[in-house]
Amino acid sequence: MRKLCRKLVLMRNPLTSVRKNVNSHSGRVFSDRKWIIPFLASLLVSITLLFYAIFGLFNAPYGGDQLPFDIISFARAEDSSGYFVESDLKKFFNTSGSSNVEAPRLAYLISGTKGDSHRMMRTLQAVYHPRNQYVLHLDLEAPPRERLELTNMVKSDPTFLEVENVRVMAQSNLVTYKGPTMIASTLQAIAILLKESLEWNWFINLSASDYPLLTQDDLLHVFSNLSRNLNFIEHMQITGWKLSHRAKPIIVDPGLYLSKKSDIAWTTQRRSLPTSFKLYTGSAWVALTRTFVEYCIWGWDNLPRTILMYYTNFISSPEGYFHTVICNTDEFRSTAISHDLHYIAWDTPPKQHPLSLSIKDFDNMVKSNAPFARKFHKNDAVLDKIDKELLGRTGRFAPGAWCIGNSDGGADPCSVRGDDSVFRPGPGAERLQGLLKTLLSEEFRKKQCS
Repeated sequence: MRKLCRKLVLMRNPLTSVRKNVNSHSGRVFSDRKWIIPFLASLLVSITLLFYAIFGLFNAPYGGDQLPFDIISFARAEDSSGYFVESDLKKFFNTSGSSNVEAPRLAYLISGTKGDSHRMMRTLQAVYHPRNQYVLHLDLEAPPRERLELTNMVKSDPTFLEVENVRVMAQSNLVTYKGPTMIASTLQAIAILLKESLEWNWFINLSASDYPLLTQDDLLHVFSNLSRNLNFIEHMQITGWKLSHRAKPIIVDPGLYLSKKSDIAWTTQRRSLPTSFKLYTGSAWVALTRTFVEYCIWGWDNLPRTILMYYTNFISSPEGYFHTVICNTDEFRSTAISHDLHYIAWDTPPKQHPLSLSIKDFDNMVKSNAPFARKFHKNDAVLDKIDKELLGRTGRFAPGAWCIGNSDGGADPCSVRGDDSVFRPGPGAERLQGLLKTLLSEEFRKKQCS
């Protein structure tokens, strides 16, 4: 009977039971306060992230004095290709010549072997200019005493000490003639130059047996009026019987794994011709843009590394690596000018090595209009003639507009430095302009990478 009465009451006022249940549950929930601390922490983090996102949209994340890499945009809403790192790296490195208003700077590698330290210093002093960068590499065949002597000669020069633009490579590499170790050494020098300076425009490699035929004022003045995208690299495509003769043999350079110099080794096995790229050959002496050598070092696509690995077992790889990379890359193919900026004399028919130049070759050197020549014997008389008649060199350096010291009494005018962005071009600049007029003609450029 009591149960029946309760049911009748509940049917008459059903909300009473609901309120009781709600009150009993809510009491238990609010009495347990363990959830409050996590809830407040989550709320605080959410608010912080919200404010960071709002203000981050309107403020640059980096200061203005950061390195260029810090301001690369890796994603752009208006360009789907911008979502890839490669696209922005290409845009960053591919600077146009018109954006460079400053006078150019050159980066030199001067290399030598045993007995070449004094020849290297003479070449260095003949091509020295405060605007440029220089790396000297004396290979591992030279004794430590000679390497120390070269280092001390550089350290004892007051101009080198003040400007700090001449470096002797501390790590000497074993370089095998016609082997890939020469390319490896060159790429290392380029990497050092890229690390040490952000400002140079062209890389030029010379040996101890090279010598300039004009002053650096002449060269820098003429290059000031050139597009910063031009690469001077003598090249031709390997075709016909030469392709099988050069590309199929496999060589091994002992300099890659031995500590003593020895000739390259030939294997009995032969390989197929490449089908993913064409092979080119030419002179090992080049003047390459910073943009192109950055591409070879960074390789935002895999082609430079692929070709480097291929040329590890290729005869005379220094005469093919850069040539094959540049002519197989759409971005750089049109920038290749087929000339090495050297005067080199050969036998008829050409033999393995060029002729050594002497006094009798002087007129031909001048008429070539080339800025450099090779190869010379150590302290040959023709070098003194070049110093006197072409470079005007009587002291340490070939003088330029940057040398503002007094020359009275045989004093060195280059002991006092002036503005290194001012040049005083001479007859050498006129000769070089004549050469470039030919090299940049439409008829000549039709032959590039063909």
